[in-house]
Amino acid sequence: MTQHPPVSVSDAAAEQAMAWFVRLRAETATPAEHDEFQRWYRADPAHRRAYAQTAAFWGDAEFGRALAAAELSAPPSPRLRVRRAVPALAAAACLTLLLAGYRPTLDCWRADYCTGVGEIKSFRLGDGSEVTLNSASAISVDLNDGLRRVELRQGEAFFDVQPEPQRPFQVSGRYSTVRVLGTRFAVREDSADASVSVVSGQVAVARPEAEPALLQAGDSITVAARRSGDIRHSPAAGGTAWLKGYAAFENAPLSEVVAELGRYRRGTLLIRGAPLRDLKISGRFDIRDTDKALESLQQTLPIRVTRLTPWLVLIGKSAQG
Repeated sequence: MTQHPPVSVSDAAAEQAMAWFVRLRAETATPAEHDEFQRWYRADPAHRRAYAQTAAFWGDAEFGRALAAAELSAPPSPRLRVRRAVPALAAAACLTLLLAGYRPTLDCWRADYCTGVGEIKSFRLGDGSEVTLNSASAISVDLNDGLRRVELRQGEAFFDVQPEPQRPFQVSGRYSTVRVLGTRFAVREDSADASVSVVSGQVAVARPEAEPALLQAGDSITVAARRSGDIRHSPAAGGTAWLKGYAAFENAPLSEVVAELGRYRRGTLLIRGAPLRDLKISGRFDIRDTDKALESLQQTLPIRVTRLTPWLVLIGKSAQG
Protein backbone atom coordinates (compact mmCIF):
# COMPACT_ATOMS: atom_id res chain seq x y z
CA MET A 1 0.00 0.00 0.00
CA THR A 2 1.29 3.46 -0.87
CA GLN A 3 2.03 5.46 2.27
CA HIS A 4 1.20 9.15 2.49
CA PRO A 5 2.74 11.44 5.10
CA PRO A 6 0.31 13.57 7.09
CA VAL A 7 -0.72 16.66 5.12
CA SER A 8 -0.73 19.94 6.97
CA VAL A 9 -0.83 23.63 6.33
CA SER A 10 0.98 26.12 8.51
CA ASP A 11 -0.82 27.54 11.51
CA ALA A 12 -0.53 31.04 10.04
CA ALA A 13 -1.98 30.03 6.66
CA ALA A 14 -4.84 28.14 8.30
CA GLU A 15 -5.75 31.05 10.56
CA GLN A 16 -5.54 33.56 7.70
CA ALA A 17 -7.73 31.33 5.53
CA MET A 18 -10.34 31.09 8.27
CA ALA A 19 -10.36 34.85 8.73
CA TRP A 20 -10.72 35.45 4.99
CA PHE A 21 -13.45 32.84 4.72
CA VAL A 22 -15.73 34.61 7.19
CA ARG A 23 -14.79 38.10 6.00
CA LEU A 24 -15.87 37.41 2.44
CA ARG A 25 -19.23 36.09 3.64
CA ALA A 26 -20.05 39.20 5.62
CA GLU A 27 -22.55 41.61 4.12
CA THR A 28 -20.09 44.44 4.70
CA ALA A 29 -17.31 42.87 2.59
CA THR A 30 -16.09 45.52 0.13
CA PRO A 31 -14.66 45.19 -3.41
CA ALA A 32 -11.32 46.33 -1.99
CA GLU A 33 -11.37 43.43 0.46
CA HIS A 34 -12.14 40.99 -2.34
CA ASP A 35 -9.16 42.36 -4.27
CA GLU A 36 -6.95 42.04 -1.20
CA PHE A 37 -8.09 38.44 -0.76
CA GLN A 38 -7.19 37.64 -4.37
CA ARG A 39 -3.68 38.98 -3.81
CA TRP A 40 -3.33 36.88 -0.64
CA TYR A 41 -4.81 33.80 -2.39
CA ARG A 42 -2.42 34.01 -5.36
CA ALA A 43 0.65 34.84 -3.30
CA ASP A 44 1.36 31.32 -2.04
CA PRO A 45 0.18 27.77 -2.90
CA ALA A 46 -0.12 27.18 0.86
CA HIS A 47 -2.76 29.93 0.98
CA ARG A 48 -4.78 28.20 -1.73
CA ARG A 49 -4.57 24.83 0.03
CA ALA A 50 -5.56 26.33 3.38
CA TYR A 51 -8.53 28.18 1.90
CA ALA A 52 -9.74 25.11 -0.02
CA GLN A 53 -9.61 23.01 3.16
CA THR A 54 -11.46 25.64 5.17
CA ALA A 55 -14.18 25.99 2.52
CA ALA A 56 -14.58 22.21 2.28
CA PHE A 57 -14.90 21.87 6.04
CA TRP A 58 -17.46 24.65 6.29
CA GLY A 59 -19.85 22.64 4.13
CA ASP A 60 -19.17 19.35 5.88
CA ALA A 61 -21.99 18.13 8.18
CA GLU A 62 -19.65 16.48 10.69
CA PHE A 63 -17.57 19.63 10.93
CA GLY A 64 -20.71 21.65 11.46
CA ARG A 65 -21.72 19.45 14.39
CA ALA A 66 -18.25 19.88 15.88
CA LEU A 67 -18.57 23.64 15.61
CA ALA A 68 -21.98 23.57 17.28
CA ALA A 69 -20.54 21.60 20.19
CA ALA A 70 -17.44 23.77 20.58
CA GLU A 71 -16.96 25.63 23.86
CA LEU A 72 -16.65 29.37 23.33
CA SER A 73 -15.81 30.12 26.96
CA ALA A 74 -12.14 29.41 26.29
CA PRO A 75 -9.64 32.23 26.04
CA PRO A 76 -8.90 33.13 22.42
CA SER A 77 -5.71 31.85 20.84
CA PRO A 78 -2.96 34.46 21.22
CA ARG A 79 -2.12 33.85 17.55
CA LEU A 80 -5.57 34.88 16.37
CA ARG A 81 -5.67 38.28 14.73
CA VAL A 82 -9.04 39.38 13.29
CA ARG A 83 -8.84 42.54 11.26
CA ARG A 84 -10.89 45.53 12.39
CA ALA A 85 -13.10 45.31 9.31
CA VAL A 86 -14.49 41.93 10.37
CA PRO A 87 -17.99 42.29 11.84
CA ALA A 88 -18.68 40.82 15.26
CA LEU A 89 -20.57 37.79 13.94
CA ALA A 90 -17.82 37.00 11.43
CA ALA A 91 -15.18 37.31 14.14
CA ALA A 92 -17.17 34.93 16.32
CA ALA A 93 -17.40 32.45 13.46
CA CYS A 94 -13.65 32.64 12.91
CA LEU A 95 -13.03 32.11 16.59
CA THR A 96 -15.39 29.13 16.53
CA LEU A 97 -13.37 27.57 13.72
CA LEU A 98 -10.15 27.93 15.65
CA LEU A 99 -11.68 26.61 18.86
CA ALA A 100 -13.74 23.81 17.31
CA GLY A 101 -11.48 21.24 18.87
CA TYR A 102 -10.82 23.06 22.11
CA ARG A 103 -11.51 21.04 25.23
CA PRO A 104 -11.85 23.18 28.35
CA THR A 105 -9.49 22.34 31.18
CA LEU A 106 -10.95 20.65 34.22
CA ASP A 107 -12.09 22.80 37.14
CA CYS A 108 -9.44 21.44 39.48
CA TRP A 109 -10.49 23.74 42.29
CA ARG A 110 -13.47 21.45 42.91
CA ALA A 111 -11.30 18.34 43.22
CA ASP A 112 -8.56 17.16 45.58
CA TYR A 113 -6.49 15.59 42.81
CA CYS A 114 -6.64 16.08 39.05
CA THR A 115 -4.68 15.70 35.82
CA GLY A 116 -4.57 17.69 32.60
CA VAL A 117 -5.16 16.42 29.06
CA GLY A 118 -2.50 13.85 28.20
CA GLU A 119 -1.22 13.65 31.78
CA ILE A 120 -1.11 10.42 33.83
CA LYS A 121 -0.09 10.86 37.46
CA SER A 122 -0.07 8.88 40.74
CA PHE A 123 -0.97 10.19 44.19
CA ARG A 124 -0.64 8.72 47.70
CA LEU A 125 -3.76 9.16 49.83
CA GLY A 126 -3.81 9.75 53.56
CA ASP A 127 -4.66 6.11 54.36
CA GLY A 128 -1.69 4.79 52.36
CA SER A 129 -3.75 3.84 49.31
CA GLU A 130 -2.43 4.92 45.92
CA VAL A 131 -4.47 6.31 43.04
CA THR A 132 -3.31 6.87 39.46
CA LEU A 133 -5.36 9.32 37.40
CA ASN A 134 -5.64 9.01 33.64
CA SER A 135 -5.80 11.97 31.23
CA ALA A 136 -8.18 14.81 32.19
CA SER A 137 -9.41 13.11 35.36
CA ALA A 138 -10.33 14.32 38.84
CA ILE A 139 -11.30 12.90 42.23
CA SER A 140 -12.44 14.21 45.60
CA VAL A 141 -11.43 12.30 48.74
CA ASP A 142 -12.96 12.05 52.23
CA LEU A 143 -11.15 9.81 54.75
CA ASN A 144 -12.54 11.35 57.91
CA ASP A 145 -15.00 8.72 59.17
CA GLY A 146 -15.65 4.98 59.16
CA LEU A 147 -15.99 4.88 55.37
CA ARG A 148 -13.21 5.98 53.05
CA ARG A 149 -15.02 7.87 50.28
CA VAL A 150 -13.70 8.86 46.85
CA GLU A 151 -15.79 10.64 44.22
CA LEU A 152 -14.66 10.21 40.62
CA ARG A 153 -15.65 13.58 39.18
CA GLN A 154 -14.34 12.97 35.70
CA GLY A 155 -12.24 10.57 33.66
CA GLU A 156 -10.56 7.40 34.88
CA ALA A 157 -8.65 6.28 37.95
CA PHE A 158 -6.77 3.18 39.07
CA PHE A 159 -6.83 2.37 42.78
CA ASP A 160 -4.38 0.30 44.85
CA VAL A 161 -6.29 0.21 48.12
CA GLN A 162 -4.61 -0.26 51.49
CA PRO A 163 -6.63 -2.94 53.38
CA GLU A 164 -8.53 -1.72 56.44
CA PRO A 165 -11.21 -4.27 57.46
CA GLN A 166 -12.96 -1.78 59.74
CA ARG A 167 -13.01 0.99 57.14
CA PRO A 168 -14.27 0.02 53.65
CA PHE A 169 -13.12 1.99 50.61
CA GLN A 170 -15.85 3.33 48.30
CA VAL A 171 -15.53 4.96 44.87
CA SER A 172 -18.63 6.72 43.54
CA GLY A 173 -19.41 8.32 40.18
CA ARG A 174 -22.48 9.29 38.21
CA TYR A 175 -23.29 5.70 37.25
CA SER A 176 -21.34 3.37 39.53
CA THR A 177 -20.47 2.80 43.18
CA VAL A 178 -17.61 0.42 43.97
CA ARG A 179 -17.02 -0.86 47.49
CA VAL A 180 -13.91 -2.77 48.63
CA LEU A 181 -11.66 -3.53 51.59
CA GLY A 182 -8.33 -3.91 49.80
CA THR A 183 -7.76 -4.54 46.10
CA ARG A 184 -6.48 -3.08 42.82
CA PHE A 185 -9.05 -1.88 40.29
CA ALA A 186 -9.88 0.87 37.77
CA VAL A 187 -13.02 2.95 37.33
CA ARG A 188 -13.79 4.95 34.19
CA GLU A 189 -16.60 7.50 33.81
CA ASP A 190 -17.79 8.25 30.27
CA SER A 191 -20.65 10.48 29.17
CA ALA A 192 -23.24 7.66 29.12
CA ASP A 193 -21.87 4.95 31.43
CA ALA A 194 -19.07 3.80 33.71
CA SER A 195 -16.81 0.77 33.56
CA VAL A 196 -14.99 -1.09 36.34
CA SER A 197 -12.02 -3.41 35.81
CA VAL A 198 -10.39 -5.49 38.57
CA VAL A 199 -6.71 -6.44 38.58
CA SER A 200 -6.57 -8.21 41.96
CA GLY A 201 -8.89 -8.88 44.89
CA GLN A 202 -12.66 -8.53 44.79
CA VAL A 203 -15.03 -5.57 44.45
CA ALA A 204 -18.77 -5.11 44.71
CA VAL A 205 -20.31 -2.84 42.07
CA ALA A 206 -23.77 -1.41 42.73
CA ARG A 207 -26.02 -1.51 39.67
CA PRO A 208 -29.61 -0.48 38.89
CA GLU A 209 -32.45 -2.94 39.48
CA ALA A 210 -30.14 -5.81 40.41
CA GLU A 211 -27.98 -7.16 43.20
CA PRO A 212 -24.44 -5.76 43.37
CA ALA A 213 -22.08 -7.43 40.91
CA LEU A 214 -19.12 -9.20 42.54
CA LEU A 215 -16.01 -8.88 40.38
CA GLN A 216 -12.85 -10.95 40.74
CA ALA A 217 -9.40 -10.42 39.23
CA GLY A 218 -9.68 -10.08 35.45
CA ASP A 219 -13.39 -9.17 35.55
CA SER A 220 -14.95 -5.99 34.23
CA ILE A 221 -18.45 -4.56 33.93
CA THR A 222 -20.20 -1.55 32.38
CA VAL A 223 -22.96 0.27 34.29
CA ALA A 224 -25.29 3.01 33.02
CA ALA A 225 -28.05 5.02 34.68
CA ARG A 226 -30.80 2.41 34.17
CA ARG A 227 -28.98 -0.72 33.10
CA SER A 228 -25.79 -2.69 33.46
CA GLY A 229 -23.95 -5.13 31.24
CA ASP A 230 -22.85 -8.63 32.11
CA ILE A 231 -19.60 -9.37 33.89
CA ARG A 232 -16.82 -9.94 31.36
CA HIS A 233 -13.62 -11.85 32.07
CA SER A 234 -10.36 -10.90 30.38
CA PRO A 235 -7.18 -12.06 32.16
CA ALA A 236 -5.11 -9.67 30.03
CA ALA A 237 -6.71 -6.71 31.90
CA GLY A 238 -6.94 -4.57 28.77
CA GLY A 239 -8.94 -1.99 30.73
CA THR A 240 -5.76 -0.90 32.52
CA ALA A 241 -3.41 -0.83 29.52
CA TRP A 242 -3.19 2.95 29.89
CA LEU A 243 -1.12 2.46 33.04
CA LYS A 244 1.64 1.14 30.75
CA GLY A 245 1.24 3.95 28.25
CA TYR A 246 -0.75 2.31 25.50
CA ALA A 247 -4.28 1.57 24.33
CA ALA A 248 -5.08 -1.92 23.05
CA PHE A 249 -7.80 -2.85 20.57
CA GLU A 250 -9.05 -6.08 19.05
CA ASN A 251 -11.17 -5.79 15.90
CA ALA A 252 -12.40 -2.37 17.03
CA PRO A 253 -13.93 0.20 14.63
CA LEU A 254 -11.80 3.20 13.69
CA SER A 255 -14.33 5.48 15.39
CA GLU A 256 -13.63 3.79 18.74
CA VAL A 257 -9.86 3.96 18.29
CA VAL A 258 -9.96 7.63 17.30
CA ALA A 259 -12.24 8.49 20.22
CA GLU A 260 -9.80 6.83 22.63
CA LEU A 261 -6.77 8.61 21.17
CA GLY A 262 -8.71 11.85 21.41
CA ARG A 263 -8.76 11.54 25.20
CA TYR A 264 -5.00 12.12 25.29
CA ARG A 265 -4.71 15.25 23.13
CA ARG A 266 -6.17 18.72 23.03
CA GLY A 267 -8.46 19.44 20.14
CA THR A 268 -10.75 17.37 17.97
CA LEU A 269 -10.18 14.41 15.65
CA LEU A 270 -12.85 14.26 12.94
CA ILE A 271 -13.50 11.21 10.75
CA ARG A 272 -15.00 12.24 7.44
CA GLY A 273 -17.34 9.60 6.02
CA ALA A 274 -19.33 6.82 7.68
CA PRO A 275 -17.52 3.94 5.86
CA LEU A 276 -14.21 4.96 7.43
CA ARG A 277 -15.71 4.87 10.92
CA ASP A 278 -16.37 1.14 10.58
CA LEU A 279 -12.86 0.10 9.47
CA LYS A 280 -11.67 -2.62 11.86
CA ILE A 281 -8.40 -2.32 13.76
CA SER A 282 -6.41 -4.58 16.08
CA GLY A 283 -3.22 -3.50 17.80
CA ARG A 284 -1.54 -1.36 20.44
CA PHE A 285 -1.04 2.39 20.16
CA ASP A 286 1.15 4.72 22.22
CA ILE A 287 -1.12 7.16 24.07
CA ARG A 288 1.89 9.27 25.04
CA ASP A 289 2.43 10.21 21.38
CA THR A 290 -0.93 10.42 19.63
CA ASP A 291 0.59 11.96 16.49
CA LYS A 292 2.70 8.82 16.13
CA ALA A 293 -0.42 6.70 16.66
CA LEU A 294 -2.25 8.61 13.91
CA GLU A 295 0.70 8.10 11.56
CA SER A 296 0.61 4.37 12.32
CA LEU A 297 -3.10 4.26 11.45
CA GLN A 298 -2.42 6.11 8.23
CA GLN A 299 0.28 3.62 7.24
CA THR A 300 -1.97 0.60 7.71
CA LEU A 301 -5.40 1.88 6.63
CA PRO A 302 -6.71 3.62 3.48
CA ILE A 303 -6.92 6.95 5.30
CA ARG A 304 -5.21 10.31 5.13
CA VAL A 305 -4.56 12.57 8.12
CA THR A 306 -4.86 16.32 7.54
CA ARG A 307 -3.96 18.81 10.25
CA LEU A 308 -5.77 22.10 9.74
CA THR A 309 -4.67 23.66 13.01
CA PRO A 310 -3.05 22.26 16.17
CA TRP A 311 -6.59 21.72 17.48
CA LEU A 312 -8.36 20.31 14.45
CA VAL A 313 -7.36 17.12 12.59
CA LEU A 314 -9.31 15.50 9.76
CA ILE A 315 -9.18 11.77 9.02
CA GLY A 316 -10.43 11.17 5.49
CA LYS A 317 -10.15 8.65 2.69
CA SER A 318 -6.74 8.44 1.06
CA ALA A 319 -6.31 9.05 -2.66
CA GLN A 320 -5.32 5.39 -3.06
CA GLY A 321 -8.11 4.07 -0.82
